Amino acid sequence: MNNKIIGNANFENAEITFVGDNNVFICKNNITLENCKIRFTGSNSIIYIDENNYPMSLNMRVGNDSVIYLGKNCYINRTSHLYATERKNIIIGNELLLAFSTYFRTADPHPVYDVKTKKRINLSKSILLGDRVWIGQESLILKGTIVGSGAIIGGHSVVANKKIESNAMYAGNPVKKVKDGVFYGDYVSTHNYTEAEEKESETYTLEDKYVFGKDKSTISLNKIDEDLKKIKNLEEKIKYIEKNISNNNNKNRFYL
Repeated sequence: MNNKIIGNANFENAEITFVGDNNVFICKNNITLENCKIRFTGSNSIIYIDENNYPMSLNMRVGNDSVIYLGKNCYINRTSHLYATERKNIIIGNELLLAFSTYFRTADPHPVYDVKTKKRINLSKSILLGDRVWIGQESLILKGTIVGSGAIIGGHSVVANKKIESNAMYAGNPVKKVKDGVFYGDYVSTHNYTEAEEKESETYTLEDKYVFGKDKSTISLNKIDEDLKKIKNLEEKIKYIEKNISNNNNKNRFYL
Protein backbone atom coordinates (compact mmCIF):
# COMPACT_ATOMS: atom_id res chain seq x y z
CA MET A 1 0.00 0.00 0.00
CA ASN A 2 2.90 2.37 0.82
CA ASN A 3 0.70 4.89 2.64
CA LYS A 4 2.45 7.06 5.24
CA ILE A 5 1.61 9.15 8.29
CA ILE A 6 4.33 11.69 9.07
CA GLY A 7 4.24 13.53 12.40
CA ASN A 8 2.48 12.97 15.69
CA ALA A 9 -1.13 14.09 15.89
CA ASN A 10 -3.24 13.79 19.00
CA PHE A 11 -6.35 11.87 17.93
CA GLU A 12 -9.53 12.50 19.92
CA ASN A 13 -12.44 10.64 18.33
CA ALA A 14 -10.65 10.94 14.97
CA GLU A 15 -9.73 8.42 12.29
CA ILE A 16 -7.71 8.18 9.08
CA THR A 17 -8.69 5.73 6.36
CA PHE A 18 -6.50 4.76 3.39
CA VAL A 19 -8.17 3.06 0.43
CA GLY A 20 -5.65 3.69 -2.36
CA ASP A 21 -1.86 3.53 -2.54
CA ASN A 22 1.10 5.90 -2.13
CA ASN A 23 -0.66 8.55 -0.04
CA VAL A 24 0.88 10.79 2.64
CA PHE A 25 -0.72 12.42 5.68
CA ILE A 26 1.52 15.06 7.28
CA CYS A 27 0.82 16.80 10.59
CA LYS A 28 3.22 19.28 12.15
CA ASN A 29 4.12 19.77 15.82
CA ASN A 30 1.64 17.54 17.62
CA ILE A 31 -1.57 19.08 16.35
CA THR A 32 -4.84 17.91 17.89
CA LEU A 33 -7.52 16.37 15.69
CA GLU A 34 -10.96 16.24 17.31
CA ASN A 35 -14.00 14.49 15.82
CA CYS A 36 -12.27 14.19 12.44
CA LYS A 37 -12.82 11.76 9.62
CA ILE A 38 -9.94 11.81 7.13
CA ARG A 39 -10.23 9.65 4.01
CA PHE A 40 -7.79 8.88 1.23
CA THR A 41 -10.11 7.33 -1.37
CA GLY A 42 -7.59 7.37 -4.25
CA SER A 43 -3.84 7.19 -4.74
CA ASN A 44 -0.83 9.55 -4.90
CA SER A 45 -2.39 12.26 -2.73
CA ILE A 46 -1.27 14.46 0.18
CA ILE A 47 -3.01 15.97 3.18
CA TYR A 48 -0.66 18.42 4.90
CA ILE A 49 -1.82 20.12 8.12
CA ASP A 50 0.71 22.71 9.27
CA GLU A 51 1.37 23.63 12.88
CA ASN A 52 -1.71 24.83 14.74
CA ASN A 53 -2.37 26.08 18.26
CA TYR A 54 -6.05 25.21 18.01
CA PRO A 55 -7.72 21.78 17.89
CA MET A 56 -8.86 20.86 14.39
CA SER A 57 -12.34 19.53 13.72
CA LEU A 58 -12.58 18.60 10.05
CA ASN A 59 -13.88 15.97 7.68
CA MET A 60 -11.44 15.67 4.77
CA ARG A 61 -11.38 13.55 1.64
CA VAL A 62 -8.84 13.38 -1.19
CA GLY A 63 -9.13 11.37 -4.36
CA ASN A 64 -6.36 10.62 -6.86
CA ASP A 65 -3.40 13.02 -7.35
CA SER A 66 -4.83 15.70 -5.07
CA VAL A 67 -3.50 17.93 -2.28
CA ILE A 68 -5.14 19.48 0.75
CA TYR A 69 -2.87 21.96 2.51
CA LEU A 70 -4.07 23.74 5.65
CA GLY A 71 -1.83 26.55 6.89
CA LYS A 72 -0.62 27.58 10.32
CA ASN A 73 -2.84 28.55 13.24
CA CYS A 74 -6.22 28.16 11.59
CA TYR A 75 -9.24 28.38 13.88
CA ILE A 76 -12.09 26.06 12.90
CA ASN A 77 -15.31 26.32 14.89
CA ARG A 78 -16.75 22.82 14.89
CA THR A 79 -16.78 20.48 11.95
CA SER A 80 -16.31 21.68 8.38
CA HIS A 81 -15.74 19.59 5.27
CA LEU A 82 -12.92 19.70 2.70
CA TYR A 83 -13.17 17.48 -0.39
CA ALA A 84 -10.33 17.65 -2.93
CA THR A 85 -11.15 15.18 -5.69
CA GLU A 86 -10.80 14.64 -9.43
CA ARG A 87 -7.08 15.47 -9.26
CA LYS A 88 -7.63 18.99 -7.93
CA ASN A 89 -6.26 20.77 -4.86
CA ILE A 90 -7.42 22.78 -1.86
CA ILE A 91 -4.73 25.18 -0.68
CA ILE A 92 -5.48 27.31 2.42
CA GLY A 93 -3.07 29.86 3.89
CA ASN A 94 -2.37 30.75 7.51
CA GLU A 95 -4.83 31.95 10.15
CA LEU A 96 -8.03 30.91 8.47
CA LEU A 97 -11.07 31.77 10.61
CA LEU A 98 -13.75 29.26 9.72
CA ALA A 99 -17.24 29.13 11.20
CA PHE A 100 -18.99 25.80 11.59
CA SER A 101 -20.48 23.58 8.89
CA THR A 102 -18.70 25.07 5.88
CA TYR A 103 -18.09 22.93 2.79
CA PHE A 104 -15.20 23.08 0.30
CA ARG A 105 -15.70 21.02 -2.88
CA THR A 106 -13.45 20.95 -5.95
CA ALA A 107 -15.81 18.71 -7.90
CA ASP A 108 -19.50 18.07 -8.53
CA PRO A 109 -20.59 14.53 -7.67
CA HIS A 110 -21.72 13.74 -11.23
CA PRO A 111 -20.71 14.92 -14.73
CA VAL A 112 -23.12 17.22 -16.57
CA TYR A 113 -23.15 17.51 -20.40
CA ASP A 114 -24.39 19.98 -22.97
CA VAL A 115 -27.35 18.57 -24.92
CA LYS A 116 -26.07 19.69 -28.34
CA THR A 117 -22.31 19.22 -28.08
CA LYS A 118 -22.28 16.33 -25.58
CA LYS A 119 -19.32 18.10 -23.95
CA ARG A 120 -18.98 18.11 -20.20
CA ILE A 121 -19.79 21.52 -18.72
CA ASN A 122 -18.97 21.02 -15.03
CA LEU A 123 -15.24 20.28 -15.05
CA SER A 124 -13.56 20.35 -11.65
CA LYS A 125 -11.22 23.11 -10.44
CA SER A 126 -9.01 23.73 -7.42
CA ILE A 127 -9.89 25.99 -4.47
CA LEU A 128 -7.19 28.43 -3.33
CA LEU A 129 -7.23 30.69 -0.26
CA GLY A 130 -4.70 33.22 1.02
CA ASP A 131 -3.97 34.17 4.63
CA ARG A 132 -6.34 35.47 7.33
CA VAL A 133 -9.53 34.69 5.45
CA TRP A 134 -12.74 34.68 7.51
CA ILE A 135 -15.60 32.50 6.23
CA GLY A 136 -19.03 32.60 7.88
CA GLN A 137 -21.07 29.60 8.95
CA GLU A 138 -22.63 27.15 6.50
CA SER A 139 -21.02 28.70 3.44
CA LEU A 140 -20.26 26.69 0.30
CA ILE A 141 -16.82 27.25 -1.21
CA LEU A 142 -16.95 25.56 -4.59
CA LYS A 143 -14.64 24.76 -7.50
CA GLY A 144 -12.64 27.54 -9.10
CA THR A 145 -12.77 29.85 -6.06
CA ILE A 146 -9.67 31.96 -5.39
CA VAL A 147 -9.61 34.12 -2.25
CA GLY A 148 -7.02 36.80 -1.52
CA SER A 149 -5.53 37.37 1.93
CA GLY A 150 -7.65 39.36 4.36
CA ALA A 151 -10.99 38.68 2.65
CA ILE A 152 -14.24 38.13 4.55
CA ILE A 153 -17.09 35.91 3.27
CA GLY A 154 -20.45 36.19 5.01
CA GLY A 155 -22.42 33.27 6.40
CA HIS A 156 -24.57 31.09 4.10
CA SER A 157 -22.69 32.40 1.05
CA VAL A 158 -22.23 30.35 -2.10
CA VAL A 159 -18.89 31.02 -3.79
CA ALA A 160 -18.29 29.27 -7.11
CA ASN A 161 -15.57 29.98 -9.68
CA LYS A 162 -15.12 33.47 -8.20
CA LYS A 163 -12.12 35.67 -7.43
CA ILE A 164 -12.48 37.23 -3.99
CA GLU A 165 -10.26 40.30 -3.56
CA SER A 166 -8.01 40.90 -0.56
CA ASN A 167 -9.39 43.04 2.29
CA ALA A 168 -12.89 43.01 0.84
CA MET A 169 -16.18 41.64 2.15
CA TYR A 170 -18.43 39.39 0.07
CA ALA A 171 -21.76 37.74 0.86
CA GLY A 172 -24.83 36.17 -0.71
CA ASN A 173 -25.96 33.44 -3.10
CA PRO A 174 -24.35 33.90 -5.53
CA VAL A 175 -21.69 35.79 -3.61
CA LYS A 176 -21.23 39.50 -4.37
CA LYS A 177 -18.88 42.16 -3.07
CA VAL A 178 -20.51 44.27 -0.38
CA LYS A 179 -17.59 46.40 0.83
CA ASP A 180 -13.98 47.24 -0.07
CA GLY A 181 -11.14 48.08 2.31
CA VAL A 182 -11.95 46.00 5.40
CA PHE A 183 -10.12 43.64 7.73
CA TYR A 184 -10.96 41.64 10.83
CA GLY A 185 -8.82 42.09 13.93
CA ASP A 186 -7.24 39.68 16.37
CA TYR A 187 -8.80 36.36 17.36
CA VAL A 188 -11.28 37.64 19.95
CA SER A 189 -15.00 37.13 20.46
CA THR A 190 -17.22 40.11 21.18
CA HIS A 191 -20.14 38.08 22.56
CA ASN A 192 -19.41 38.85 26.23
CA TYR A 193 -17.87 42.29 25.86
CA THR A 194 -18.43 44.73 28.67
CA GLU A 195 -19.35 48.32 27.85
CA ALA A 196 -15.72 49.34 28.31
CA GLU A 197 -14.44 46.55 26.04
CA GLU A 198 -16.97 47.47 23.37
CA LYS A 199 -15.85 51.10 23.53
CA GLU A 200 -12.19 50.09 23.29
CA SER A 201 -12.91 47.95 20.22
CA GLU A 202 -14.30 50.88 18.24
CA THR A 203 -10.82 51.73 16.91
CA TYR A 204 -8.06 49.30 15.98
CA THR A 205 -4.67 50.67 17.01
CA LEU A 206 -2.31 48.49 14.94
CA GLU A 207 -3.22 50.26 11.71
CA ASP A 208 -1.85 48.07 8.92
CA LYS A 209 -1.24 44.77 10.69
CA TYR A 210 -3.89 42.95 8.67
CA VAL A 211 -3.97 45.10 5.54
CA PHE A 212 -2.42 43.32 2.57
CA GLY A 213 -0.90 44.65 -0.63
CA LYS A 214 1.05 43.62 -3.69
CA ASP A 215 4.84 43.70 -3.55
CA LYS A 216 7.80 41.73 -4.90
CA SER A 217 7.00 38.82 -2.58
CA THR A 218 3.47 38.35 -3.98
CA ILE A 219 3.03 35.08 -5.83
CA SER A 220 0.17 33.64 -7.83
CA LEU A 221 -2.00 31.05 -6.12
CA ASN A 222 -2.87 29.79 -9.60
CA LYS A 223 0.82 29.21 -10.32
CA ILE A 224 1.22 27.19 -7.13
CA ASP A 225 -1.78 25.10 -8.13
CA GLU A 226 -0.46 24.51 -11.65
CA ASP A 227 3.02 23.65 -10.35
CA LEU A 228 1.59 21.09 -7.94
CA LYS A 229 -0.39 19.45 -10.74
CA LYS A 230 2.78 19.08 -12.82
CA ILE A 231 4.84 17.41 -10.07
CA LYS A 232 4.19 13.66 -10.09
CA ASN A 233 6.65 12.52 -7.40
CA LEU A 234 5.14 12.90 -3.92
CA GLU A 235 8.45 13.66 -2.22
CA GLU A 236 9.13 16.47 -4.69
CA LYS A 237 5.59 17.74 -4.21
CA ILE A 238 6.07 17.89 -0.43
CA LYS A 239 9.35 19.78 -0.87
CA TYR A 240 7.58 22.26 -3.13
CA ILE A 241 4.81 22.80 -0.54
CA GLU A 242 7.32 23.39 2.23
CA LYS A 243 9.48 25.78 0.21
CA ASN A 244 6.76 27.85 -1.43
CA ILE A 245 3.96 27.74 1.15
CA SER A 246 4.87 26.41 4.60
CA ASN A 247 8.25 28.18 4.87
CA ASN A 248 7.18 31.28 2.96
CA ASN A 249 6.57 33.90 5.67
CA ASN A 250 6.00 36.94 3.46
CA LYS A 251 2.98 38.92 4.60
CA ASN A 252 1.83 39.81 1.07
CA ARG A 253 2.49 36.44 -0.53
CA PHE A 254 -1.16 35.76 -1.46
CA TYR A 255 -2.51 39.23 -2.20
CA LEU A 256 -5.25 39.31 -4.81
